[in-house]
Amino acid sequence: MKIMKFGGSSMANADTIRIVSQIILRQSIQQPVRVVVSACSGITDALLNCARLASSGKKKYQSIAADIASLHLSFLQALTPNKKITDTHPIRCLINELNNLLEGIWLLREAAPSTLDTIASFGERFSAELLAECLKCTHSAQFIDTRALIVTNDQFTAAAVHMDLTRRRFHHWHTQFLQQHPETIPVFTGFIAATQDGRTTTLGRNGSDYSAAIVGAALHAEQVEIWTDVDGVYSADPGIVPEAFVVPELSYEEAMELSHFGAKVLHPATLAPLRDLNIPIQVKNTFNPEAPGTRIAGEKNPDIDPTPASGITAIDGITLLSWSGRRKTDISFTVDRLFRVLADARVNIFLISQASSQHSLTLAIRSNDAAAAIAVIREAFRSELKQQLIRLEKKSEQIILAIVGDGMRGVPGVAGKMFHSLGQQGISIRAIAQGASEHNISLVIDGHEEARALNLVHDAFFSREKKLGLLLIGTGNVGGTLLQMLAKQIPSLHQNRFNLRLCAVANSRRMLFKNAGIDPAAALSALSDSDITKPLHLERLIHEARTADFLPLALIDCTASGELVQHYPDIIRAGLHIITPNKKANVLPFAAWQKLMDEFKQHERHFLYQTNVGAGLPILSTIKDLLAGGDRIHSIEGILSGTLSYLFNHYDGSRPFAEVLEQTEKDGLTEPDPREDLSGMDVARKLVIMAREMGLRMELEDVMVENLVPDILRAGKFTRQFYPRFAACEPDMQKKLAEGQKKGAVLRYVGSLKNGKAHAGVRLIPKNHPLAFTRASDNIISITTDRYQATPLVIQGLGAGAPVTAMGVFSDILRLLHYLPW
Repeated sequence: MKIMKFGGSSMANADTIRIVSQIILRQSIQQPVRVVVSACSGITDALLNCARLASSGKKKYQSIAADIASLHLSFLQALTPNKKITDTHPIRCLINELNNLLEGIWLLREAAPSTLDTIASFGERFSAELLAECLKCTHSAQFIDTRALIVTNDQFTAAAVHMDLTRRRFHHWHTQFLQQHPETIPVFTGFIAATQDGRTTTLGRNGSDYSAAIVGAALHAEQVEIWTDVDGVYSADPGIVPEAFVVPELSYEEAMELSHFGAKVLHPATLAPLRDLNIPIQVKNTFNPEAPGTRIAGEKNPDIDPTPASGITAIDGITLLSWSGRRKTDISFTVDRLFRVLADARVNIFLISQASSQHSLTLAIRSNDAAAAIAVIREAFRSELKQQLIRLEKKSEQIILAIVGDGMRGVPGVAGKMFHSLGQQGISIRAIAQGASEHNISLVIDGHEEARALNLVHDAFFSREKKLGLLLIGTGNVGGTLLQMLAKQIPSLHQNRFNLRLCAVANSRRMLFKNAGIDPAAALSALSDSDITKPLHLERLIHEARTADFLPLALIDCTASGELVQHYPDIIRAGLHIITPNKKANVLPFAAWQKLMDEFKQHERHFLYQTNVGAGLPILSTIKDLLAGGDRIHSIEGILSGTLSYLFNHYDGSRPFAEVLEQTEKDGLTEPDPREDLSGMDVARKLVIMAREMGLRMELEDVMVENLVPDILRAGKFTRQFYPRFAACEPDMQKKLAEGQKKGAVLRYVGSLKNGKAHAGVRLIPKNHPLAFTRASDNIISITTDRYQATPLVIQGLGAGAPVTAMGVFSDILRLLHYLPW
């Protein structure tokens, strides 16, 4: 025998009731079924509202009651179109009974708890009659009022069941029912019961589920099915955690723990009678009956659920009360009184955390109970508080986050994984508790962190992929090319379980942040949409990052902005990694640079800047690998400016150097002001960056730089008049070129590091030297070490331009993905 319980959403209207009847009839072919139903969606609240209005003397209750009657009559008409609804029909009789009772409440101006239970009972009585009528169209069915079977005490609105009396009544009824109606499907009212003397009671929260459990236990059913509007019990609230999934199996203990800590699972009272008899429960979806749902039973199949945790949930609206004393004795003698006082005030304590020193105690309670709790504590401990022997503090707007799972027992590292995932994003933990059964680890955090915390912990325990959200600032040549790469590569990354999402895109004028993600292919057009974007505001962007649900995040700085670098510490503290081709951070004054590096270490954030030297070439990574492998670097020299490389590769004396420069600028191969390239400062910055990678304490001012721009041409705004004036330098350049040709050498602008010294300038390079074999805008670097002494290590390739720089940034993104834990 199977018990099938259908909730309010399944009984919402005539169409859903037909779906329910079809499910029941299909199941009844395979085995006998017993059906329990909730009231139609929203009806119980409407009924109780009628009672409250009537007791207040407001006749508005009449119109609401009329709507309730009209609704159920319309359902009945739709379900039984060929049947005449007479005045003696059970639905009409129920309507008359309800109206008479409400009129009595209105006359007396009173609605006692017992009366409210009677009013509330009409919801299930209506729905059970409707379903029975629908089933009767094709099968024998019978309405069963559980008030004649389930016996409770007289604690109205939340009555306790007398299980022994209830079992005896069910046994007697079922014996007769099988004899008289062996093929009939009984439809029980959920939620309602009665005292021994016949007064109507209700079973409180999830009362219909509890009714189904009582029926299942009393009839020794093989299984109880709870049919609702979701596919089963989720690993977390899918409304908060998009990656939440249906958990295939839960133990009774897991389901009870999840329910206690706020998950929309069965109430613990529902599970208790079934657990005692080891009757499994299956949570199913009325609107997707083919979905397997969630099975709740005594034992789980370890092959189905290999993770230690089964679910993550949260209770909001929590207040923390911290109770502390100056000495151990100040608090130890008062704790017993404290709990008695709170119990007398009917304050429910969700979590208790005590310091090992026993000087303090922290309690988590409902915020709705906080005022009453504080009032009774201040009254009971007036003397101790006045003498400051004990201290009471309150912290509101908290939540309890709990992770539950049988697999957590005896498994090391579960708590560490939970705390690390939160600590990595700067989420403070206010209190911690772990149950003795080791099924549960609970902690208290600030309420505004709920979504982030649930997503972080869910990812830590359940994610089968690596996630990384990107915030791109800078949509020029490099940023724009990177967006094209992301559009092309993200789908293939997903196939390898890398979930890369563009969450923000910004430039100097506009900003767009979307937690759900931005299509990289459409990012630039979306950024220009004035309806959804705002001016770039770094503080706002950082705030968005702090509250983002998709984590972890990395800032991609594709600008040349020194101002943005000043915000790097705030970005790090917000929990972001940073990837950038922007060299400004790495050439800060050494003390400031060291402080920034310490920020990265302290907050365990990654800083990836492979493209600072050589664009997409593996120069910095090679230096790091050499040093990590124990090698010692003697010297580094190379052509480090793509622009200067291009200029000297094309200057052969047939055209003036100024003319070659002007053409290079027109081809877009220089900075907007070519004097920046000619200054040699770009080479100097790269030398400083490499020196610091080698552990040298070098400042930008320490580099000896040959500036190819005469002093007289360095000041002022760049104009086209620069080129004819720069042509005056041609004799000097021709002299160097002639000297080189005479010695069988070529001119190159070279940067070098040796003996802790750095130099950048024009040098004569022998034609058989590796640095002489550059083409176009190649970068080339020669590294001499202990191991690469006779033959230096040479790295050569295109060292400038948007495509290779964007590729280098993308490589850093992939590198970060590999650094992140699964």
